[in-house]
Amino acid sequence: MIFTQPIFFAFLAITFAAYWLLRGRREAQLTVLLIASAIFYGWWNWRFLGLIGLVIVLSWLTALQAAKRTPSRRTWLVAGIAGNLAVLGIFKYAGFFTASFAELLGAIGLKANVPVLNIILPVGISFYVFQAISYIVDTARDDLPAEPRLRRVALYIAFFPQLVAGPIVRAASFFPQMEYDKRLTGELLSAGLRAFLLGFAYKAGIADNLAPLVDPVYGDALLAGDAQISGWSNGALIGATIAFAAQIYFDFAGYSLMAIGVARWFGFFIPKNFDHPYASPDIADFWRRWHISLSSWLRDYLYIPLGGNRGGKLKTYRNLMATMLLGGLWHGAAWTFVVWGALHGAALAVHRALYSKSGHRIGFLPGLILTQLFVLLAWVPFRAESFSDTLEIWYAFTGLRQGGEGWLHWTVWLVPVLIALDALLGLPAVKRLGRAPILREPLVYWGAVGALTAILLALYPLEARPFVYFQF
Repeated sequence: MIFTQPIFFAFLAITFAAYWLLRGRREAQLTVLLIASAIFYGWWNWRFLGLIGLVIVLSWLTALQAAKRTPSRRTWLVAGIAGNLAVLGIFKYAGFFTASFAELLGAIGLKANVPVLNIILPVGISFYVFQAISYIVDTARDDLPAEPRLRRVALYIAFFPQLVAGPIVRAASFFPQMEYDKRLTGELLSAGLRAFLLGFAYKAGIADNLAPLVDPVYGDALLAGDAQISGWSNGALIGATIAFAAQIYFDFAGYSLMAIGVARWFGFFIPKNFDHPYASPDIADFWRRWHISLSSWLRDYLYIPLGGNRGGKLKTYRNLMATMLLGGLWHGAAWTFVVWGALHGAALAVHRALYSKSGHRIGFLPGLILTQLFVLLAWVPFRAESFSDTLEIWYAFTGLRQGGEGWLHWTVWLVPVLIALDALLGLPAVKRLGRAPILREPLVYWGAVGALTAILLALYPLEARPFVYFQF
């Protein structure tokens, strides 16, 4: 069930009606949301309900024990984290590490009959496992009390708007929202509609229409092994890379906005996940704006526990690199994702070294150009199917690569315009214009909503495409 499919709108309408017909009965409303979340997740594959149920029960039990001031609390904390990581490791990384081990043995001349593990990757497992771990850790740190009611822990981990692709919500912000009665107001409906429509425009209007520019060159993201990089010209490879940079942003930011909008219709606040990252003048600022819930999760639960910026420069660089390497591996079970993480880890280390030494940036415009060029080139291993494809596409950017035919439709060159327009929306002056009183007038507001809806219906692809981050 995808946010842009008609079946989702029917599901949402039924859930919305059932939820608000029970207004004033908080526990009944939470039960409706939990049942709806189970239906939503089970729609993909009902067998995975047992897996997410295991994660929920494990997190609930271990958090209760880890929150107690007993000598065994640390053991329970480790057990809860290890158990959740084991679930993630088995279903996401077992086949990857098995295949990598077999390749290593082959490289040194040894033959081994290593079993091939074809395990279906459960949708959203990376997100809800990280969310479960944050709950266990936060209760062990006494940042919030352990929740004795299993149903509330289950709703926190399985809340359907952000279940399959985030944002990763912190327990300290979500649990208090379950404690008070919700009111259905015009502002609530309007705020949800604004977020959902903008997200829908990003996803269905932009990202889905960019996919035909990317997939013929890089290959279908959901079907490995079908890319023919060598058959394309330099211009086609560069154009497809630029198109992918826009596709992944508008796709994932679109999902996040729709998740925020849907949650808002039920009276829940979900934090912002993107803040116009292609307007960033340096790589550290990029990670403050890109996938904010993940970058803050990695900072709070990995980088800082590793030592953060304490202990000298070399340890800081080590911690940055380790954090981004694991962040890259979190995105996918492939060494190309590790390379992507390593590139960003190295860039963050270089930025910290230069910034701490000079104390100032090189200027907004030069910084913006260098940062976004680096981010663009780093997207290549993130999307490419192999190291050889990555190197060939990078080579195309030099203009020295020979051969290759094929072309992309001229509309690919409109993509930088879309990116630039979105970046402009992140500027403070433009944000202030967006809050102008005239835009709050009902006639202007609903006229804009109607116009946007009409444009979206015209741009809506004939077939809804899965979100890019569903594969992670």
